Amino acid sequence: MGINTTVLNGISQNADDYGIESWRIEEFLTERDFLSRQTKAKDIIQDIMTAHRKKELLGPVVELAKMELGIREIDPSLRDHVVHALLSFLLGVFINEHFLKPRGQTVDPFQWKLAGLFHDVGYPAQIAKDILKSYTKQLNNIKRDLSDTRPDVYFSVVPVGFNELTNGVNSLDLIQERLDGWELNIDAKYEYTKMVNSGNVCHGIISSLSVLYVIDMMYQKYNPRRAYVDIYDPPGVNWNQSYFKNDVVPACAAVFVHNLPARCFRSAPLDRNRAALPYLLRLSDCLQDWERPSANDHTGLPDGDFDIDTPPGRLVFRVADSARRKQIAKEIASAILDPDIEVL
Repeated sequence: MGINTTVLNGISQNADDYGIESWRIEEFLTERDFLSRQTKAKDIIQDIMTAHRKKELLGPVVELAKMELGIREIDPSLRDHVVHALLSFLLGVFINEHFLKPRGQTVDPFQWKLAGLFHDVGYPAQIAKDILKSYTKQLNNIKRDLSDTRPDVYFSVVPVGFNELTNGVNSLDLIQERLDGWELNIDAKYEYTKMVNSGNVCHGIISSLSVLYVIDMMYQKYNPRRAYVDIYDPPGVNWNQSYFKNDVVPACAAVFVHNLPARCFRSAPLDRNRAALPYLLRLSDCLQDWERPSANDHTGLPDGDFDIDTPPGRLVFRVADSARRKQIAKEIASAILDPDIEVL
């Protein structure tokens, strides 16, 4: 049957809770032309967020899609992240409803929208760094061929101001508070500083800070006192600061950790009982490995090579390709501790 059909059938009865129109998802999943599919993905993401008046966040996704279209021929290792974001989101809805909810660990739909749909919006920064690295590699190779002994040339990419929110608030402090609440042994400022000092870019960190930066500006516009009271301006939208603290910050904290290396989870792996949101994001991101085009594979593995099932007490993920199966299982084990997950 294939995992797309399984997921579509499995989330149809909960579609309204997540702002999903099942017929549009089916149209998206059956679209064979990748560029058309990417356009449909952007439109669906916009519609999902419009209900919460957060459609302004679509901007980074649009720019991500534009960059990927232009860069794909330059960087053969580049994979799609726009369609991937929507597929990961849909997969996460399935897991949330059929695996987490029966165990009382449900992730809030709005938090999942933010985390699932926007966890990769920082990829353009990482892509740019990779392209610059390829460029300097060529220059340094030429230098060596000419027996030139000067030091290698390189670019240093330094993010500036990403962690500075309004009213003197540091986003890393907000994220750290949430990570501590999840009992994760991760130092947000250390990871951010390590990224900056290395000159590398972690798209998870950049995605997290970017989304938090944008939404903070929106709350500042409509609730400048950041009051914990209901403020309906514009009508139908509640800008109570409690939603920023209790929904937005956790979603961004989950995005922050979703791409961190295995060393960050050795002493405190992601556990669905105490950290359901980052658990769901990391798991969905690892599992969504079908139909991901790249320069070397224009279609990606077919969805028929994957499937998912949730028999009582378990989550079973099937992968036809043995190499991919082992890789996915390894990725999950690097950050998640859950004996109830099987990759077969």
